[in-house]
Amino acid sequence: MHLYAFELGFVVKKKILRNLDIQLTVGLGVGTIDTRTERLAKGFTFIENGSLGFSYKTSTKTYLYIGSNIGHVSNFDTQLPNNGYNIVGFEVGFSYKLQ
Repeated sequence: MHLYAFELGFVVKKKILRNLDIQLTVGLGVGTIDTRTERLAKGFTFIENGSLGFSYKTSTKTYLYIGSNIGHVSNFDTQLPNNGYNIVGFEVGFSYKLQ
């Protein structure tokens, strides 16, 4: 099974220490699944994701991130079956500020 999707998200950061922020990310998107499974029909899907973690400022332009996420994929009852998939994960990231 392969899922191809486009998602837009929002990030909120709150400083808790000098170089450490708590970070919340919420995203919503649309996609397609290429294989029918016992839980989800082939074709159009919606995806929702949320993550919570910590962002550590390592220099004036770089950050390290560690956190966990939860996601859901379903087709909003546009086709049957539509039990969807719930996904729990762990995230590690690096970001570079362009400005």
